[in-house]
Amino acid sequence: MKKRVFAMLMAAAMVSTAVVPVFAEEAAEETTEAGTVNDVNDPNYQWPDYSGETLNFMWWGSDTRHQKTIEVIEMYEELTGIDIEYEYADGSSYWTVFQAKMAGNELPDVFQMGNNWATYYDTIEPLNSYIDSGIIDTSSINEAMLATTVNNANGDVTGISNGANARCFAYNPAIFDECGVPYPTENWTWDDFAAACRAITEQTGNPAITTVEYNSLLFSVVTQWKEGYNFYAMDGSDFAFEGDTEPIAYFMNLYNDLMKEGCIGDWGIQNEIGQNVEADWIAYGDAAMIMLSSNQFQALSNAASENGIELELCTLPKVSADGQSGMVVRSSQQLSIYSKSEKKEIAANFINFFANSIEANKILNCERGVSINSAVLEALKADSTLTDATTAKVYDIIDLIGSMEDTKNSSPAEPTANEEISDVLKKEYAQGLYNGSYENGEEAAEAFWAEAQEIWAKFETQE
Repeated sequence: MKKRVFAMLMAAAMVSTAVVPVFAEEAAEETTEAGTVNDVNDPNYQWPDYSGETLNFMWWGSDTRHQKTIEVIEMYEELTGIDIEYEYADGSSYWTVFQAKMAGNELPDVFQMGNNWATYYDTIEPLNSYIDSGIIDTSSINEAMLATTVNNANGDVTGISNGANARCFAYNPAIFDECGVPYPTENWTWDDFAAACRAITEQTGNPAITTVEYNSLLFSVVTQWKEGYNFYAMDGSDFAFEGDTEPIAYFMNLYNDLMKEGCIGDWGIQNEIGQNVEADWIAYGDAAMIMLSSNQFQALSNAASENGIELELCTLPKVSADGQSGMVVRSSQQLSIYSKSEKKEIAANFINFFANSIEANKILNCERGVSINSAVLEALKADSTLTDATTAKVYDIIDLIGSMEDTKNSSPAEPTANEEISDVLKKEYAQGLYNGSYENGEEAAEAFWAEAQEIWAKFETQE
């Protein structure tokens, strides 16, 4: 079978084999008409014969994700006879390719989408009818998690989440011990973070942290600043911090000071690492911390373990120890169907399999996020060969963050304007402050807020 691959993260061989379940269209019709669901875990499940059919699928991620996904694809192919042509890339290259394919009306039948789905809404086929008919089985999926991929304006289900996810930090306890720095706690503050960074950089001569998602941390600080604040409203309909630029300036000054002191890797280092967590300095013992999404921890831990390094997870720092966490558990990458696909029902069956098959998810093993399917998660946790020390840490951090009272008030939404706002925040204002274009964080924050409003108004006009 011919497979197409683009923008590989590393020149590693991506070969694996396996086997998975789907189901025949006739069987699906009989099952759903009977009022039941498309249960791929039923021992009597009838797999469809998709011989001669081809489905296209693309995603982004680490080498670990690619290997696991390819195994599941090959499993599905063996069970159904279908030929799946796939493409994958790192996180930044993916969107460049996605946009080019979108412009040419050449998107694949199934694609991985993020919480930025509003930006690409016109390319997405709503899944409501496939859920209502039972082709996509959501009977073991928590309603709250299913809602994370719903367009609140009209109720369209834009995809099926690949898992629950949260932004957090990973750290190397050995470096903290070596430098006499206390470990992060769930109530550590930005002052604690700054003190740790300075102590570690002073003693090691390296940046304490190199990979940081600037906009996410800044948005979190806004949420932490005052009860009721969010950078965006919960439904993504507006900003939600009253135009108060004080928290924005606070974070800009803190981050800029630490970068100039060498405690945070400079923009050149960060751009070189990009979104490939396995290439971060922490995996080689040269940095003590990294900001990441919880689902990236497995891949990072695998890379670090090759160098004898064991990592831990912790929550984001807070403005005050007893204040808002600014954190949220949200949908990880979702699988969506292209609105112009000619194979939407087959695509829906593939998504059903990917989300619900226990055997498939024993391979995927929550690498994209903690499974939102309760039956799958129960099976994974019961298997000691799958729930190792690393995955247990991911489950624990998601449980911890999910238990924080204020997480329900933190916006998971990424409105259409977010991509451009985040881009100018980093490239024009954060980097501009570092390069001396602004006298201080207060000036940069005011200029950023003015442009953010202009960008928002532009997108509202387009709608």
